[in-house]
Amino acid sequence: MLFSKSKNLVGLDIGSHAIKACELAPTKNGYALKNLATADIDPGLIVDGVIGQPSELAMAVRRLIKERNVALAIGGYSVIMKNITVQKADKKVMHDSVTMEAEQYIPFDIRDVNIDFHVLGQNKHNPNQLDILLVAAKKEIIEEYTGILESAGIAAGIVDVDVLALQNCYEFNHGSGEQTIALIDIGASKTSLNIIKN
Repeated sequence: MLFSKSKNLVGLDIGSHAIKACELAPTKNGYALKNLATADIDPGLIVDGVIGQPSELAMAVRRLIKERNVALAIGGYSVIMKNITVQKADKKVMHDSVTMEAEQYIPFDIRDVNIDFHVLGQNKHNPNQLDILLVAAKKEIIEEYTGILESAGIAAGIVDVDVLALQNCYEFNHGSGEQTIALIDIGASKTSLNIIKN
């Protein structure tokens, strides 16, 4: 789960034109916003999710954040998400099956990506299969972003996909009801649309 009720959580969004950070504090009813900060960055520092000048970006992050452990979200062309179906099996066999399936859908060398998956549930057409959300992110991009944090003296306690982090926040605060919800993230260089149904 993204949140731990026992401590504050700092989220960091490194965009193409600004860095945004928020600190959430646990309350008896969930979480409350404790701090919020933004800092503009030169537009050329990040282009299409690729960091052009790591040292300058690390300095900007260091000026903005005093915490030592943050949640980081990545996105863009370096992240692939795909719904797939695999046979029900134990965890190790399922992981191997997901990795084999991933090779069909990921346009990068499988050795160059980190793969994770989430079981969505039993396939409604075949009870012996599971519907899976496959997520793959280029290791190079993850290492670039976590390297920026390390240069700023900060650790990435969580690395998530931006649209999934937004969905997790929504579901944490509002539950996963029956209605269909659209979550829209409008940034300076990209817009993400995430539709949640059931």
